[in-house]
Amino acid sequence: MNRVRAVAAATLLTLSACTDGAAQARRWVRAGDTVMRDVRLAGTLTDKNVGEASGVVASRNEPGVFWVLNDSGNDERLFAIDSTGRSVGEVWVNGAKNRDWEALASGSCAEGTCLFIGDLGDNQGSRGNLAVHRVREPSKGGREASVLATLKLAYQDGPHDVEAMYAGPDGSLWLVTKRPARGTNGKPRPSRVYHVPPSAWQQPGRYTALLVDSVPVVPLAGDAREFITDASLSALQPDGSRRLVLLSYGAVHVFVADPATGRPGRLLARCSLPIPEDYAEGVSWLADGRILLVNEGKRAPLYTGRCP
Repeated sequence: MNRVRAVAAATLLTLSACTDGAAQARRWVRAGDTVMRDVRLAGTLTDKNVGEASGVVASRNEPGVFWVLNDSGNDERLFAIDSTGRSVGEVWVNGAKNRDWEALASGSCAEGTCLFIGDLGDNQGSRGNLAVHRVREPSKGGREASVLATLKLAYQDGPHDVEAMYAGPDGSLWLVTKRPARGTNGKPRPSRVYHVPPSAWQQPGRYTALLVDSVPVVPLAGDAREFITDASLSALQPDGSRRLVLLSYGAVHVFVADPATGRPGRLLARCSLPIPEDYAEGVSWLADGRILLVNEGKRAPLYTGRCP
């Protein structure tokens, strides 16, 4: 997305959990909502070149490092930041064009740990040149990363706008649709889930992602609260499960996820975002179970919080 109305607070801001009057006055919170709790302003993006952050993932190799990317109209770069938004590195990606980089995932690959760059943005639902590029995860002190393989992607039932992509422990990629759509009955349809198995990378080329599921998040025309913009899969929990968080402009949606594949399971909680910004575009789990939110825009704010 290119529209930004980010307003960064000047000092650390702590927002109350549920019924606080200030929180209820926030744009995305409505009466009766469960609200994201323990919300704090963590910092701001310090790199002036990160103006349209559209995805964030935690490094698997360097604790405390997060990778972000810009969307359409920007260079082919990955930016390393810490959890406060401070810039700690920058890497140019060779062998790919940034038509509309809207998604970023981290997962296992034949080379060890890879970043998957989703050139998936499709506001009009008409693109025929979608792609996912795979690069070996660089170090924050690196300068360049080369594309190892590219999947030219299509969806089983036709074009969709997708900004949320995450990788499962088995190497699967999961993609979740963003924009409103209607079913055959004319009613608004829940966001759809598509699957790319790890075997798709054995012979990179054109691949059709299969429609395998939906999630109970229903985007509505004229109301961006449930437009899903990013996703993050947690590490294994003490009970052997995993958690999936889907970020929409107005909320975080937390699910149980299959510990082996990452496939979404039942919804645990939906928490409205008590923040003044309109366009939260990146989400990642922190090691302590908090959720990190990254907004779009130059010097955009980052928040942490918990749900439920």
